[in-house]
Amino acid sequence: MKREQKEDKILTAALRHFSHYGYRKTSLEEVARDCGMTTGNIYFYVKNKEDLYQKSVSRALLTWRDHAAKTIADEGELIERFKNMALASFDYVTTHQELRSLLQLDPDIFTISPGEDRFRDINLGAIQMIRAVLETGIAEGTFQPDMDLDGTADFIWSVYVMFLIRAYHKNEVDKNIRRIYERGIEVILRGLLHK
Repeated sequence: MKREQKEDKILTAALRHFSHYGYRKTSLEEVARDCGMTTGNIYFYVKNKEDLYQKSVSRALLTWRDHAAKTIADEGELIERFKNMALASFDYVTTHQELRSLLQLDPDIFTISPGEDRFRDINLGAIQMIRAVLETGIAEGTFQPDMDLDGTADFIWSVYVMFLIRAYHKNEVDKNIRRIYERGIEVILRGLLHK
């Protein structure tokens, strides 16, 4: 088995254990056993349990971000693509049990405060994706030309994170939180002012 395949196997098993048992109750020994390896083998790929956690969660977040990026790359009007990206990002967490469980066990995976964001590089990529959509909208005349791109992208990201926290950490999924989020996206896109 190639190195990349072994690393993939380890990170997949680690994500499964961390999402099921949490950080404190997961051991390197259990992950190694699940992979049919020794604990010593795991150390060829990670420094320690914290490193294993960071790498497995980072990989899950990159998969989530790639999923959102695919929806924005689809054909169609920019407004629809933006809405699809926003909703697909939210729904991805709903349909991927391991990521959802991680958010419930570790609410600091997503945080509104950049200084506390342990996955800032990945999340900056998501913010840059939003910024690129806004930039495209300005270039094609769909969005306001005098928009503060960085501030607006950060605001939209913060709204998204707040809804993830409400839905998955505060367990408000059954309280029509997706519908409220969807309406919020409409407000962002259309504004409040009657024109």
